[in-house]
Amino acid sequence: MDITVEFVGATCNLTYNCLELVSGGLIIFGSNHAVVVYDLEEKKIVKTHVKHEGKINCLRFIKGSDNKWLVTAGTDGQLILWENRCDRAGKETGSKNSNFLLESIVCHQPSKGPSIIVCDGIVREHQGQTIGYITCLSQVFIGTANITDGTLVIFQELNLEPSVALDIIFHILGDDELSMGLGMDSGEVALYSTVTSESTNSSQTQLTKLCALKKHEDWVRCLALTKLENGDRLLATGGQDTFIAIWRFKTGVDRVSTEDFEFQVVQFQKYKILFDSLIIGHEGWINSLQWNSKGELISCSSDQTIIIWENVSEIWTEKTRLGVLGGQIPGGFCVKFNESFVACSGFQGAIQIWSRQEQNEEWLLDPSVTGHFNSVSDLDYHPDGHYLVTTSQDQTTRVFSPWGDNRWHEISRPQIHGHDIFALKCSGDCIISGAEEKILRAFQPTEVFVRNFEDVSETPLSLRSVSQAATMPALGLSNQSGTGGSDIRNKRLEERLDEDFLRSETLWPEVSKLYGHGYEICAIGASGKDPIIASGCNSSKPQFSTIVLWCTKSWKNLGEFQFHKLNVTDLEFSNNGRRLLSVSRDRTWALWNVLHPVEGQRDNFSLEVLENGGFHTRALSVGTWSQNGSFFVTGARDKKLIIWKSTKPMEMKNYELVHVETFQSPISAATTNEDDVIVIGFDTGLIFIFLYSAEETEETKRFQCLLKLDRSEAHHGIVKKLKFNPCEKYQLASGSGDHSVKIYQLTPLPL
Repeated sequence: MDITVEFVGATCNLTYNCLELVSGGLIIFGSNHAVVVYDLEEKKIVKTHVKHEGKINCLRFIKGSDNKWLVTAGTDGQLILWENRCDRAGKETGSKNSNFLLESIVCHQPSKGPSIIVCDGIVREHQGQTIGYITCLSQVFIGTANITDGTLVIFQELNLEPSVALDIIFHILGDDELSMGLGMDSGEVALYSTVTSESTNSSQTQLTKLCALKKHEDWVRCLALTKLENGDRLLATGGQDTFIAIWRFKTGVDRVSTEDFEFQVVQFQKYKILFDSLIIGHEGWINSLQWNSKGELISCSSDQTIIIWENVSEIWTEKTRLGVLGGQIPGGFCVKFNESFVACSGFQGAIQIWSRQEQNEEWLLDPSVTGHFNSVSDLDYHPDGHYLVTTSQDQTTRVFSPWGDNRWHEISRPQIHGHDIFALKCSGDCIISGAEEKILRAFQPTEVFVRNFEDVSETPLSLRSVSQAATMPALGLSNQSGTGGSDIRNKRLEERLDEDFLRSETLWPEVSKLYGHGYEICAIGASGKDPIIASGCNSSKPQFSTIVLWCTKSWKNLGEFQFHKLNVTDLEFSNNGRRLLSVSRDRTWALWNVLHPVEGQRDNFSLEVLENGGFHTRALSVGTWSQNGSFFVTGARDKKLIIWKSTKPMEMKNYELVHVETFQSPISAATTNEDDVIVIGFDTGLIFIFLYSAEETEETKRFQCLLKLDRSEAHHGIVKKLKFNPCEKYQLASGSGDHSVKIYQLTPLPL
């Protein structure tokens, strides 16, 4: 069996140096533990590379390497040097930029090393790649990468305590003279340069602090340095005081008259450093700076604005302002730009993108890179398979829809909540979610959603009457029907796929709240045949471990049904709606018969236990039906997957154990399709695909492994949920604790 990743929903880590823009049309960013490659032409994530064991804090290209070398550092104390081998791959396969191949060459991790907050590197003519990094203990380490044995040889260590450095940059001055700048919490920029070591045992040079530039009144958060055509350098520094300071490194000047300058002239090697300008334009912290080849400077701030500055007649003026005017959510973590694109990561991890129009040089919004920025809790397909709905502990519910061939995008954000959301199901056109607030909430789609869906997927969507839009009260958590803040007919599709529009204009109105549980909601099951749902909550006592049945027409509580002694962990109705399977932390499963109302008793559904079982020795985490109901699958923390098959399939009862498969890791998720393909997700993030055969023959095994996905193809965090598209049997969706959502297309091999 072959598999293709159609979609990856992932966001940039909430750090200030975790994004790079490649001139060939790619964005590279860190998403949790992974290095992610986004193709600007295809408008989708095309690759993920996982090597770190902790969150990536910093991701930067090595200066002078022409984007060949990339260095990453994370909370695991590990620093990794990656080689970009796309040129070689392109020559061999004739492929485009989307085959951007990264291979880790150097992995540096001291024993129990502290978290690395920022790093930088530069290629030196005779000494290869020099890399420096700052740890959370205010230590600066500088070393040379040894490509042969894959190590980083540290040749200098600086202890900055009690001060803190927030950024580090390297630059080559003169004849391979290495210089380093540190942005300090004192408001200074400390400048270091190489001095030959006096040690006879070392041929390495040492960096010595030569001067400090003082202009900021608060922490210096970011540094950027560029070389001008006349040989001068410009150093831009951004601080928490909302100002940007520009320093000019001048060469070929023997003497500078201080009468022409208001501020002090600093000597640094053969350069004289003059304070050039103080740029005032932002209202929040300056978080990121970058120069381009034209000598223009881009800055982004916590005030959600991005500004491109240009020097006109020795005065720095605002050339272009992008971003959001006003708003309540801080933004602007890291910004990068080139001649064609601007990319900026925001407060909730989304990457907003602008592309420059050659006709009028206007910057237009492109679809944002969006996704969850915390652990994905649950996901479900619309009953007709039109779209995928996901929810997360980032307190949002999101809708993803197909967009052309092999591409998906977020088109709506029905719920932005104030509590972590743990469970979700689609019931008809409604979305029902459960959070730690103990309440189930039901949401109905809007005209804005329908318009977005039809424009993106080019598929008509017939829904019952819907409201035009929805709004959230300033001091409430219940979305209310409204008229919408803007006319979407006047907006381009690309603008409607932008993070700011999705966050503010695509809410769904809440149609009902369901009260009945005493603790956090942990599981929801929805019948595909009847207007009923079942739910369970966290509990450690039998009286709170009940399953509550609800009617989705009247939104009434139809009763509480007790069997399990500890909380239910998963609920799933059979496809024909006749049975409900529940699995629990008490190591048992229960099979419930769904009692339908008799004539004259409208919506009077009920449940009764038919049978139960308990072969597992640890808490059960998943229970899922086969498509025809002839068997179901349970998985648990005892690392066992068990298949229970009915001896009376027409009556859907008398389920007996027919197969036990033991793995190396606890099982966290599973699902099946109509060809009895069973997909299993593990705590480690791996995904295995098996084929179950009712009868074992000499040619085929009863439980045959078809494919195993590694951490880069699957996930690097616990797999929380797996689900096949009900209308496309080989389309698989997965959600994980690594914050990502993935959609796969499986292709069976011909017999």
